[in-house]
Amino acid sequence: MPSSNSQRGLRLAAAALVAVIAGVHFQQYVDFMSEVPKVGVLFLLNAAGGAGLALALLSSERLLRLLAALGAVGLALGSLVSIAIALNGNFLGYSEPSLRLPIVIAIVAELAVIPLLGVLARQDSRPEVAASAPVSP
Repeated sequence: MPSSNSQRGLRLAAAALVAVIAGVHFQQYVDFMSEVPKVGVLFLLNAAGGAGLALALLSSERLLRLLAALGAVGLALGSLVSIAIALNGNFLGYSEPSLRLPIVIAIVAELAVIPLLGVLARQDSRPEVAASAPVSP
């Protein structure tokens, strides 16, 4: 079983990657996506949801971390599917013409965080083993 420090490091890395995803979506929303019907709102929701999930991944509550990890996997997968559709056609009336730098940053963060979240979810879904008290003679 990984040490407490390595678990904290993994959680921090996952939270940072989810925050990057949220930040890119917020930056793109502010830059121009706020003017795109339907998709603009999804960018804002992605940013807000990602920020909340990043914070929840750092919680001391195991169940909250597990739910946040599962939610963040959904957020990352949904973002990847959406951009793939927008790059190859039309997503809710929006078509992305090229792989701009913010898109590349988001894709890299999404691809990196999914397996990391899987590891964290697996760790947090295991039953806790209570520390045994020393037996007195």
